[in-house]
Amino acid sequence: MTEVELPRLSLFARRPVALSGSRKVWLTIHLWIGLAVGLFLSLIGVTGSALVFFHEIDGWLTPALSIADAPPQGHAAWRTLEDITAAAKKAVPGEPTGFFVYYPNHPRKAFWFFFPLRATEDAPTDVVNVFVDPHTATVTGARLHYSGRNPFENSLTGFLFKLHYALLMRDHGMPIVGLLAIIALISTVTGIVLWWPRNGKWRNAFALKWPARAERLNYDIHRLVGMFFLPVSLAVIVSGVSFNLPEQFNAIVEAFSPITKIERLRSAHGTEGPTTLDKAFAAAASRFPDGRTESFSLLGPDGPYVFNQMFPIGWGLEGRRTIYIARYGGDVLHVKDPLAGDGDGFIQWQWPLHSGYVFGWPGRIVVCLFGLSWPLLFATGVLRWLQKRRAHDMAPTKRGSRLKSLLKSIAEFHIADRGGAFSSRAMHERRRSGDSESRRSK
Repeated sequence: MTEVELPRLSLFARRPVALSGSRKVWLTIHLWIGLAVGLFLSLIGVTGSALVFFHEIDGWLTPALSIADAPPQGHAAWRTLEDITAAAKKAVPGEPTGFFVYYPNHPRKAFWFFFPLRATEDAPTDVVNVFVDPHTATVTGARLHYSGRNPFENSLTGFLFKLHYALLMRDHGMPIVGLLAIIALISTVTGIVLWWPRNGKWRNAFALKWPARAERLNYDIHRLVGMFFLPVSLAVIVSGVSFNLPEQFNAIVEAFSPITKIERLRSAHGTEGPTTLDKAFAAAASRFPDGRTESFSLLGPDGPYVFNQMFPIGWGLEGRRTIYIARYGGDVLHVKDPLAGDGDGFIQWQWPLHSGYVFGWPGRIVVCLFGLSWPLLFATGVLRWLQKRRAHDMAPTKRGSRLKSLLKSIAEFHIADRGGAFSSRAMHERRRSGDSESRRSK
C-alpha cells in the first residue's frame, strides 16, 4: 500500500514548487511595471481625479465667465441657438467651420463654446473657449483653452487635460499614454494573479490585519486597495485605451461588430440652405424626449450636427446617446445607442465609464478616489520592494549569526559530553578500586 501512495505524494510535492515558480514570474512583471511607469500612472491618475470635476473647477475659478444671471422665466427666456452661436463666432477671428459646445446644465450656467483655430495652415491648432449668456446672447468672456505651441499658456483645466491624456506632448503624447494604459492593464492582471488565494482561503484574501507590523500593514493596504478598485480600474483603463488609441481599439471592436464611419455621414445640399441649429435640436429632442442634452457640435462645413444626450437606463444608471442630424434637411442620419448591443453601443459606454457619469455623482466620486489610489499603490509598492531588498541584504548576516550559534551549541554539547564521559569513567575506576579493596579485606 505504501508503494501505491508514494507516487501521489511526490506529485503533490512538486506542485507547490511549480506554483511558486510561476508566482515569481508574475511578481517580477508586476514589480518592474510599477517601478518603470508607476510615477507616470500616478500623475495620470491624480489629474484624472481632478478632471472628473472640471466643470465645477472652472465654475469656481472663473465665475464671471461661466455663470449667467438667470431671469425667473428660465429656458423660456433663452435666445435661439442660432443667435447664441452667432455671438460666440463673432468673438473669435475668421469664420470657424466647426465647434463643440457644452450645453448649460444649470439655470445660472453659460454656453461653453470651443473653437479650433489656426493662424496659418502650417501653424498648430489653438482652441479658444467662449462663454455666452443664453438669455441675452452676449459673450461674457473668452480665453485660450489649448495652446498649440506652449502648454503652459493653457487654462488650468486645459493644462490638466493635456497632462492627463498626452503628458503635455504635442505629437506623440496620446499614443504614448495609450501604451501606458495597456501596460497598466497588464499590471492590473498580474496583481489579480498575485492576490488570488491559491489555498482557497478567501476570507484571508480580503482581511486587513490590525494591529500589525509596518511591513504587513503596508502589504495589506497595497493588496486591498488594488482589489477594492478592480472593477473601476478595468473600466477606466479600457476606456482610456479607446480614447488614446481609437483606430486600434475600433479595429478590435470591429472584429466582433461593425462600427459606423462618422466621416461618411453626409447629406445632399438642399435648395433651402442648411438646417438651423434650433430645428436640429428640436429633431433630436422629439426623437428622444427622455434625453438630457449634455453637449452638441458641428463637424465641419458639410458635416452633421451631433447631439449628446444623457438618459436614464434604470437602477441608477445613466447612458450617453449620440444623435447625428443632417446639416441639410434636418433628418436623423444615425444614432449611437449604448443599449443597441452593437459596436457603436459598446463605444458609447466608454465615456460614461471613464468619467463616472454612468452612476451620477456617486460614480464620479468613486472614479476620483480611484485616480487618487494610483499614487497610493505606487508608494506602497515601492515601500514593499524596499522592505524586501532590506530583508534580502540582511539575510547573509542572519545566516552567519545562526551558523555561529549553531557551532557554539555543538561545541558546548561536545564539551558537556566529554565532561560527562570523564566523570563516568572516574566513577567506574573508583568503583573498581572499591571492589578490589573489599576483596582484599575479605
